Amino acid sequence: MPLRDDKQPNHADGRADPVATDFAATRPDHVPAELVRDFDHVMGADFARDPFAAFQEARRDRAFWSPHHGGYWVLTRMADIREALQHAELFSNWPTGIPVHPSRRERMVPLELDPPDHTAYRRVLAPMFAPKAVTARTAAIDRTCEQLVDGLAGKGRCDFIAEFAQPFPTTVFTNMLGLPAAESERFVGWNNVLLHSHGDPAARRRAGDDINAYLRELIAQRRAEPRDDLVSALLASPVDGRPIREDEVQNLTFMLFVAGLDTVTAALSFIFRFLAEHPDHRAQLVADPGLIPSAVEELLRVHAFINPARTVTRDLEFAGVTMRAGERLLVSTNLASTDPDEFPDPLVVRFDRPGNRHVAFGAGPHRCAGSHLARDELATAVATWHRHIPSYAVADGHPITVHAGGAMGIDALELVW
Repeated sequence: MPLRDDKQPNHADGRADPVATDFAATRPDHVPAELVRDFDHVMGADFARDPFAAFQEARRDRAFWSPHHGGYWVLTRMADIREALQHAELFSNWPTGIPVHPSRRERMVPLELDPPDHTAYRRVLAPMFAPKAVTARTAAIDRTCEQLVDGLAGKGRCDFIAEFAQPFPTTVFTNMLGLPAAESERFVGWNNVLLHSHGDPAARRRAGDDINAYLRELIAQRRAEPRDDLVSALLASPVDGRPIREDEVQNLTFMLFVAGLDTVTAALSFIFRFLAEHPDHRAQLVADPGLIPSAVEELLRVHAFINPARTVTRDLEFAGVTMRAGERLLVSTNLASTDPDEFPDPLVVRFDRPGNRHVAFGAGPHRCAGSHLARDELATAVATWHRHIPSYAVADGHPITVHAGGAMGIDALELVW
């Protein structure tokens, strides 16, 4: 597929925007002054208030330059973002974050590998997260969800994040590792520090080291005594015809830990906040549970929360701008999935939306390997919750705090019923 036409004007109507003088002074020479914007998707105050609104404000440019975190390009159109995600030879996945995570000293396998190296490891993971494998886990996922919701229903209120959105996917993951459910609390604590302590790099580094130490011990145990669990299956999987190494199993498991826990928690947080604040939409699901799969897709689309990064591999013209080798690029799934050129009335939630080709799970070779499992967990959560608790609302006097960055989410969400 050819790259998109680089002759189109960057700004939708050809106008130039005002530029903050301080930022213009630090721009690279090839970046036009009118394309430098005070945009910080990690620490910006506007993203702390409402990251989805902040992204919509960014849409007026096709591509622009942020001077934060060492400087990076931001794409705002679905077509450009999808193309960047599909062309690993031009936009490398190493390193995957803006800013680079302080605990990572090597590439996370396979997340930060590019094809063809990436392909061999995806082949290892694919059968473990294929629809058939997810279906085999459905009963266990249902039981976990039922137990959590049943324990909350009689309380009349809960901190949805701490009491459901975090423990549900974490318990599913610990079950997949063959660990007792009691380990979920430790995993939740590590995950929170690792991914959301942006102001404390040392704490994030320690959390990463603690997770890796735990995984090394677990892998050694499973090597000595294999079980019917994910780590044992990984240890038995060849890579390109050779036995897999323990360090590769550790890297894969670390990646699944990071990717699988926080993302489902974030999706649940945004989905249930929306349903708590929109009783008409909630009533549709209570009246017709058959709508739940399409509702999950629509709520994932409008609340797409992953903001991956890419690195330009060579000088090129793309999205109407000149990019240099080594420059960073933000490819927000939210900007792509709410592009008005792709979705009529993109900010309106419609459970019957046709042709819902969102990219909440990414696109190209790095599309989320666990998307089938995530969809199953989300649909199970929505269905089970509404059987037990059909009517609920956000509690008065409890502010909702949101974190932005590479994976956005809600920190606290107090619900009452």
